[in-house]
Amino acid sequence: MLRKMIFAAVAVGAAVGIPATGAFAAASHPDPTGMVLDLGPNQGGLPANCPFPNGDAALTVISGNAVSHLTTNKNGSWGGDTLTGQATFSENGGPALYTGHLTTWDGFGHNEVGQFEGGDTLTFHGTGVAGSLDIHANFHTTINAAGNMTANVQNVKVTCS
Repeated sequence: MLRKMIFAAVAVGAAVGIPATGAFAAASHPDPTGMVLDLGPNQGGLPANCPFPNGDAALTVISGNAVSHLTTNKNGSWGGDTLTGQATFSENGGPALYTGHLTTWDGFGHNEVGQFEGGDTLTFHGTGVAGSLDIHANFHTTINAAGNMTANVQNVKVTCS
C-alpha cells in the first residue's frame, strides 16, 4: 500500500527550500475533494472473501475536510496532514466499488543532523453492493543521522464482509 498525498503547505515549504536556520510556520485547509490516494495492490494479499482482485486500488475523496501544517526552524522541520470525509474505493481505474468514510493522518520530522521520522495512518469503512470493506493501514519509518533505516513498520488489514 503506497500513499501519494501532498498538501499545499508542505509542498510550498519543500518547494522553496526553506533554510533550516530560518523559522517558518504555515497551516492550510485545502479542499480535498477529488484527491486520489493511490493504494496500489495490497502486498499481503486480500482475504479470500473479498469480491475483487488485488489490483491497483485507489480511494477518491468526494467530500471532506483537511488540514496541513509545516514548521521549520534551526533545529529541523516538522509537518503533517489530516483528512476526514467521504470517499470511494475502486480498482484498476474502474467504477467505485465501495463508498464510505475515510480518515488519514501523516506526519514527519527531521533534525539538523539528518535524523528523519515519518508515519502514516489510514482507515476506510465503505459499503457497496457486495457488502462492506474495511481498510486499516499504518506505516512508520525512522532513519538515523548516518542515513541508515532503523525502523520500517508496515501494517495493513483488509476485511471484506
